[in-house]
Amino acid sequence: MNGRADFREPNAEVPRPIPHIGADYIPTEEERRVFAECNDESFWFRSVPLAATSMLITQGLISKGILSSHPKYGSIPKLIFACIMGYFAGKLSYVKTCQEKFKNLENSPLGEALRSGQARRSLPPGQSKQIWRYLG
Repeated sequence: MNGRADFREPNAEVPRPIPHIGADYIPTEEERRVFAECNDESFWFRSVPLAATSMLITQGLISKGILSSHPKYGSIPKLIFACIMGYFAGKLSYVKTCQEKFKNLENSPLGEALRSGQARRSLPPGQSKQIWRYLG
C-alpha cells in the first residue's frame, strides 16, 4: 500500500481518457459534415439576418439624425461596420449549437473531447484537484 485510501467502488466504471485534439487532428467524415453544416447554418440563419438587421437599424439611426454620416463617404462606413459586427455576432451566437451537434456524434474523438471538457467544467472549484490527487 502507498498510504492512500482507495475510494473507488469495485464495480465503478473507469473513465475513458480524454482524446488529444491538436493542430494535427484530422476530422472524421461525420465531423467534416457537421463542420460544413454548422458553417452553412450559422451563415444563413444567424449571420445574414443579424448583419441585415444591424445595417437597417444603423441606416434608420442615420436617417433620424441620431448617428451622423461621414461628410465625404456618407453612411457607407457605418453600414459596413454594422454588417461586419452583425456577421461575427451571428457566427459567435451559433457556437454553442455547433458544440451540441458535435457532442451528439457517436464515435467522434472531437465530440468525446467536448463531452469530457463539459464534465470537467461542471465540477465545483477545487474538486478537480482532489480527484486527480486520488487518481494519480
